[in-house]
Amino acid sequence: MIRFRVIWRALLALSLVAAALGGVATTVANQESRVAAPPEQPVSGPGGRDASFQDVVAEQVGSDATGYWIFAPGDVSPKVKPLPLVLFFHGFSAVDPVVYRAWIDHIVRRGAVVVYPNYQTLELNELNPDTYVPNALAAVEDAVDRLTRPRYPRVDLNNVAAVGHSVGGMLTANYAAVAGPLGLPVPLAIMPVQPGGCRGCDGAATGVPVAKLELVPATTLSLVVVGSDDTVVGEIGARVIWAGTGQIPDARRDYVEINSDDHGDPALSADHFQASSDDMGGEVDALDWYGTWKLFDALMACAFDGELCATALGDTPEQRFMGTWSDGVPVEPMRITDGPT
Repeated sequence: MIRFRVIWRALLALSLVAAALGGVATTVANQESRVAAPPEQPVSGPGGRDASFQDVVAEQVGSDATGYWIFAPGDVSPKVKPLPLVLFFHGFSAVDPVVYRAWIDHIVRRGAVVVYPNYQTLELNELNPDTYVPNALAAVEDAVDRLTRPRYPRVDLNNVAAVGHSVGGMLTANYAAVAGPLGLPVPLAIMPVQPGGCRGCDGAATGVPVAKLELVPATTLSLVVVGSDDTVVGEIGARVIWAGTGQIPDARRDYVEINSDDHGDPALSADHFQASSDDMGGEVDALDWYGTWKLFDALMACAFDGELCATALGDTPEQRFMGTWSDGVPVEPMRITDGPT
């Protein structure tokens, strides 16, 4: 009897230990299964999956520094009204548009024609920042002429927007300043994203010369966008553009900071390459859909049609909202101000 009790107690102890270990394993597994996932792309609205067109046709026109790409819907009916024109200025050395192709395709499918100026090549003699603006202007001029041919969808040159990343952000502001006097299409909306690489910015002796930004029309809608973890250019170029475009009323412009958020897995990183979508920046994620894509979609809608203005401007909840993690926690919202401090 004594031996039976000893054995029974030993078996009971082992079962309790096993149950405890099983409980720990279950708890760990449950905790792992509860790691928050980032937001998915919204079904509709600015930054969303809904589209007016499905096919995107890409055409390369010239491969030198004054060359460019045209991206247009491939399934446009002749009865469709003329489409807006978007000028997309890439970052340094990103002459191949694959770097931004996900964003470009999104813009086109929503209903626009995109012109992507080369403005440089990767040859050493084409890396002179003094040539970037003239090259870009030559590309835009030629592209506007080419788009009048019947093979392309009709383009509305009264509805033009410009967006650019990094060095392209500086080119966006420069283009808006010089387009009118040169007889080129004047953008109603501009969005420099993480702009940098400008001469004279923080004492830099090299870089893109900054145009007389006071020539940007005061009627322009403008978003100057920076990233909270941009360690490449920081906010130097953004501050130059903001200070130089003071003629634009604060009601028509915002200074926007997109923030990183590591609440879940994978984390969302607002670094310098957030706006790109290939090996320079990783995967497209919520910082695109709810950040740069949403902002630019809404800014164009506001400028062209007077719609979505509360999402584009004004430090509103709609503008700041960055989606929700799978556990219901909101992603760190954008910080919107009327200028850097």
